[in-house]
Amino acid sequence: MNIIDTSSGTTSINKSCGSIKNIPLFRTKGIQYQIDIHKFENIIFQSISSAAFFNEFESLKNKNVFSMGKSTQDYLSKQGIKSVCPSIPGSEELKKLLSKNKKSGNYLIVKGENGLNEISNYLNSTNKYVEEINCYKRFKLESYENIRNEFYDADAIIFPSTYAFKIFFEEIYSTKVKAKLFGISKRIIDYISSYDLDPDFIDYFSKDITESIKDSI
Repeated sequence: MNIIDTSSGTTSINKSCGSIKNIPLFRTKGIQYQIDIHKFENIIFQSISSAAFFNEFESLKNKNVFSMGKSTQDYLSKQGIKSVCPSIPGSEELKKLLSKNKKSGNYLIVKGENGLNEISNYLNSTNKYVEEINCYKRFKLESYENIRNEFYDADAIIFPSTYAFKIFFEEIYSTKVKAKLFGISKRIIDYISSYDLDPDFIDYFSKDITESIKDSI
């Protein structure tokens, strides 16, 4: 079974099974930002990269921290920061968690440039004070020529972001691709489906992810 995980270098999760190969379709780079962290009681990280390029961990010890999914939660945990995340990654599930937040105070959303605004829009709609900071950028690779054949030979391809799929469709996808496509959230599934393709959902953090993929093919 030849499985490709398209996560970027900062967001890829090490899988114990050697059949899953990480081939990032974009790279990330930190950018400068300014924020008075003391203004905020609630901090939201929208991705692992948002945590990886954040520089204010020492100021988060007494904050109420949320993360978009388990991978971001695990990364923050390694930095000594406890956070709450939905069982299924994605904006819709995170909004459900935020609706139950009983702690008052302002919200800060940490994200990447051109990242999603769904959480910000939701909080604004509930009359919460919210600000956003962008702490990283995403860049396409200079060329995809050297990795195309890897995708043509794949049995399954995992997409942890819509951006990765967009690049895949623009730079790699052709009739040579025979792999089953998987998304890790409803939003990603819906996005791939909008291209008239038929993806399946996969629990990215399942211990038997390889077996789950085999059962779906």
